[in-house]
Amino acid sequence: MRSARIDVLTAATPSAMALNLSRVCSLLSLLTASACVSAAATEPTTPLSEGNATVSPYRNAAFIVDISTTKRAVKVAAPSGGIAGGSLPQRVFGGDVSVQPSLLGGDAVEMMASNYSAGVIGASAPGKILVTFDLTLVNRLRGLRLVTPTFPLPPNNVTGIQAFPIEVVALTTAGGATVTGGAITVTSPRSGTAVPSADWDGAPHSFFNDVGCGGLSNDCFRYEPFGTLDASSASPARRVGFLVDPTVGDLRVRIIVAADLQSTTR
Repeated sequence: MRSARIDVLTAATPSAMALNLSRVCSLLSLLTASACVSAAATEPTTPLSEGNATVSPYRNAAFIVDISTTKRAVKVAAPSGGIAGGSLPQRVFGGDVSVQPSLLGGDAVEMMASNYSAGVIGASAPGKILVTFDLTLVNRLRGLRLVTPTFPLPPNNVTGIQAFPIEVVALTTAGGATVTGGAITVTSPRSGTAVPSADWDGAPHSFFNDVGCGGLSNDCFRYEPFGTLDASSASPARRVGFLVDPTVGDLRVRIIVAADLQSTTR
């Protein structure tokens, strides 16, 4: 149950109103385990944490994608930081000054999301909802083509830009109730898990280590190849997705975009 509206017949006095609210809250706590709040509260739920996300040393170089299953919307934000050197490193790789390795940030790439879609429970996996959307990358650089990355190591025989989610976290909310006039609005608690779906076309690959994707690996990620992207051009839209518990309301995903920068002017 995502939310419920309960109309309460109230008496003329504030004390009678408080008594009715107390009784309703007691009933709701038994039915939904929601915490009741006063009529002065403005937010029925507040994010508590991002859960136990695996912290990656590269997480600040990742694009932040916020997915709301309640609002049916996807919002993208550029990386908050990056690896030393940023998206435009000065060092020369392999003696070729025309190619530079890179984890790309907002100065080099714009990421856009569109066409959000959510299936029905169990249609794609038992007890899960498949949430999908399209990603488009725009090369914001002039005179530089985005090509197959040298770091992180790409999958065998896969070329061009690689995008992969290094963190997928379901945001946790406590749930609660608010009072407006003579009505109480109850919001259920939110929690659960989500994992990348097979809509990410690449099978799990170990991008940062060379041990492969065994049982002890902690850096194997599904990925989406975007091909080579010329200067000041946009990629075709690529569909990606996640299998989500029906109790999840919001997801925060961190996506790495990796490519080398190749000069087109030499």
